[in-house]
Amino acid sequence: MSGTKIWLKALLRSRSPAFASALAYPQGKSGSSAITINGHPYRYRLGTSDAFVLYECVLRGRKAAYFSKNLPSQNEVRTIVDVGANVGASALFWKARYPEARLLCFEPVAENFAILAENMAGYAITECFNEGLGSADAELELIASPGTGNEGGWSLYQRGQKGGEARRRIRIRRSGARLAELGVRSIDILKIDTEGHEREILRGLAPELLDQTRYITGELHGERDFELLDWLEQKGYRVGCRKSPRNVLFNFEALRTVPKASSAPTSPQ
Repeated sequence: MSGTKIWLKALLRSRSPAFASALAYPQGKSGSSAITINGHPYRYRLGTSDAFVLYECVLRGRKAAYFSKNLPSQNEVRTIVDVGANVGASALFWKARYPEARLLCFEPVAENFAILAENMAGYAITECFNEGLGSADAELELIASPGTGNEGGWSLYQRGQKGGEARRRIRIRRSGARLAELGVRSIDILKIDTEGHEREILRGLAPELLDQTRYITGELHGERDFELLDWLEQKGYRVGCRKSPRNVLFNFEALRTVPKASSAPTSPQ
């Protein structure tokens, strides 16, 4: 799609010429800008993928990245966990759809987290944590994305790296133990977009919490994807995938029609 067409579509949906330009013509830009979303300011970095992610997550209506006919209805959702919240685009989608739900956002990269906390400051019942989740407590190294189209992105499994990419040490907490500390006993929506670390986050959940997790969604990044989907099916989920022509990655969703009855608490293994 040409830059002009992208600019026009972005302008119609955002009503912001500055945002439309940032999305359609990101090259050579630096610094940051802001746009008003749902009555709140949202800051995004110029020359990165921030504008694209906001557009895909929030401004495309029923074609938005996390929109699905399988999403729970508003009155069914009390707790949402967003792992890999980046600077807050997916969090905005959740709060627009479920304003009364408790939203917990996890983002381990300090630069992303600072903007995430700023962007979500005006939203009630929303908590942001500068840490990642996984299968065990650890300190791990992230690698900056080497490719175009994901500027500002980080991953534990960075394909196509050329050497010399920036690196960051991040703190990881075992997902089940950390969520238990925060009083989470059931999850209505679990969103995971962690550049290939999704499987470890799910394996870190205590079995009783996974049993009480209704809906899971995220991106697949080529790290043992089919093994992850098969594992979810074995745990009682109905699993589906979809792909947009605009994105090289697949989105997945896993739906547990009726959460299992709560069992006696057990310690994470």
